[in-house]
Amino acid sequence: MGGLGYAASMEQFSPSALLGFCQEAEAQGFTSIMASDHFNPWVPSQGQSGFVWAFMGALGSVTNLTFGPGVTPPGFRYHPAIIARAAATVEAMYPGRFYLGLRAGAALHEHIV
Repeated sequence: MGGLGYAASMEQFSPSALLGFCQEAEAQGFTSIMASDHFNPWVPSQGQSGFVWAFMGALGSVTNLTFGPGVTPPGFRYHPAIIARAAATVEAMYPGRFYLGLRAGAALHEHIV
């Protein structure tokens, strides 16, 4: 089943603003949310990146959409066991609505750690 997803850019907007944007996306017919998990923003003018796992806990309570992180990097910033625990917790809170996206990460965002 296909659908239209909304990309929640944690580097570009505050978590509170993004929650509102995600609610509006749901009202407009979007079916999923992909929340970015970067340590640093793309450019300095974007400010700071919020913590995606806290954001997803709030996101699940204000929408009925499928959601997950698109760029969580196992092994570099997070130990795989921490990711597994966080993912299991979010899935237990919002059964069937959470997906786990894994990637290696990008030096642009991860070099700080």
